[in-house]
Amino acid sequence: MAKGIEQLVTLRVDGEHFGIPITQVYEIIFVSKLTGIARAPRSIIGVINLRGQIIPVIDLRLLFDKPKAEPTKRQRIVVTQSQGKIIGLLVDEVTEVLRILEGNLEAAPDTLMTTYTSYIDSIYKLEDRIVVLLQMDQLLINSEMDFIHSAL
Repeated sequence: MAKGIEQLVTLRVDGEHFGIPITQVYEIIFVSKLTGIARAPRSIIGVINLRGQIIPVIDLRLLFDKPKAEPTKRQRIVVTQSQGKIIGLLVDEVTEVLRILEGNLEAAPDTLMTTYTSYIDSIYKLEDRIVVLLQMDQLLINSEMDFIHSAL
């Protein structure tokens, strides 16, 4: 791959577009049967058994305070990592793998950056949409990571 070009896996969640560097995406799987976990934080909707490994699944809609979606055939679980733990992210749709020049990524405006939006790494502008690049180690808040570290 040419220097300065990065590939992003782009996701759609309630009409918003997010990106994760392809090097941080282990798998993209169909939504399988989830096993619920009592007293888990609201956004952790259950766990899956992926080839013998128990992985918590986080609904990005709930994590971002969006309404819960009805299941569709386009929903996927993106298997990735946050703070050293393998996690699954339930998304409405995986849209594409996007090749971008690293120089075209822009820092998020200061007006967007708060403790609640520390998951925003940078912004990529396309003609028809904006893709928010996720900072995976900042995605989950303390209550979710504490639960994952202690329970799983």
